[in-house]
Formats: sequence, C-alpha cells, structure tokens
Amino acid sequence: MHLFLDLGNTRLKWALASAAFDWHRQGHATPDQLDTLFDTLRALDAPVAVHGCCVGAEALKQALQAFCQATWQRDVDWLAPSAEALGVTNRYRRLAQQGPDRWAAVLGARARYPDRALVVASAGTALTVDGLTADGTFLGGMILPGYRMMKASLSSGTARLPLADGHFHDFPTSTEDAIETGVLTALASSVAALFDRLVMRGEDPLVLLAGGDAPLLAERLGRPYCVSHDLVLQGLAALAFSSGEPAP
Repeated sequence: MHLFLDLGNTRLKWALASAAFDWHRQGHATPDQLDTLFDTLRALDAPVAVHGCCVGAEALKQALQAFCQATWQRDVDWLAPSAEALGVTNRYRRLAQQGPDRWAAVLGARARYPDRALVVASAGTALTVDGLTADGTFLGGMILPGYRMMKASLSSGTARLPLADGHFHDFPTSTEDAIETGVLTALASSVAALFDRLVMRGEDPLVLLAGGDAPLLAERLGRPYCVSHDLVLQGLAALAFSSGEPAP
C-alpha cells in the first residue's frame, strides 16, 4: 500500500491505495485535528511509501514528515513540479513558482480523462483555473481569491460593505445580494473564460470542478462540467503507479 497526503491551506486529505484510483481508505482533517489524524494513520498497516503534496503551513509539513519517519521509518516524497510527467508537457515558465497542488491536479485530471482537453478548476481558499490541451500540453492558468476571501476583502477594505450572506440574482437590489452575485459571477466567469479560450484554440474541453465551493460555481458555469474531487491525490497516485505495477 502507498499513502498519499494532500496538505492544503485549510485541511489535509489522505488516501491509502494499492493502485491508481483504487482507494482502500481515505479521510481528511483540519490542522487542529492533527492528533486525531495521527491516531488514525497509526492504526493503518505500514505503507511501502508515502507521497505528499504541500501548499500548507511549513510547520504542519514538518510534523507530518516527522510522524511518518517515527512511525514507519518512511520519508515523505513531496511532489515538486516538473517539465514533463505522465505525458503532460508543462509550459510554466518558472517551475519553482508553480504550486505543486496545481501540477498534481493537472496530472490527476489527465490520468482520469486521457486525450481530452480540460479546464481544471479548484474552488477552495483560492480559485485556481488551469488549461490542458487534448495532446497533453499544460498551458497554465489563473489564480484568484476564493469565494470567502473575495467577500472578506470587500468587508475589510471598505467602510460600508458588510460581510454578510446574500443571494444570487440576475439584478440584485440589496448590498448583500450584490456582493454575493458579484463574487459568484466573477469566479464562474473566470472558469468560463478559460474554457472559451481553449475552444478558440480548436479544443473541445470539459471543466473539472473540485474544492469545497465547486457546487456554487457549477450552478452558474454554463459550460460542460463534472465535479471531480481528490484530483491532487489522484495525480500523486498516478505518478506513484505509473509503472503499472500494483503495490503490495
């Protein structure tokens, strides 16, 4: 079995697998649930290898590294973006700047939908929107503040705009609804814009939506999509099992 760790900004997801996309166990935890997470992982059979992707706090990354070493004598193989993997060519100009979660999600998307042009959109703390051609070229993409970050920035940066729940309307007539509608329109339109740019290149793309706020965008996207969570874990697994040999 291989253990896969996806350490994001607000929570950690994990999966235990013996082959790509074949999860035997999986779960998630927030940073303040670390002790409970360690108890859960400690009860697992010792993995033959541990693979990780980290965009979260360095201290949490080090805690996970220390746990895996102390518990199983395993170092975590942390993913770093590369110029090519699994048939995907990476056109990012400075690989050191690219978030490993974006790269892992693209690889997971490619493994799930080979030979298909894709828009990979992850709607979490931030919204990332990346484009992949049918022939496997990662074109790059966009990073925006996420749903809650956008709303919080309006509240903290202005004197009279509230941090409040509103409702989406075509023509909002209250401040709360105007904020809700504006934020959701901006996020969904960013995904739609990258979709349309791929179409202009002659591609026939599909949008893959992931992240906790994916349902909010799906309702207003107006483009073919499917919700596909755990793309980061799937990308890590696809890399680990790219030889085609299942793990014991």
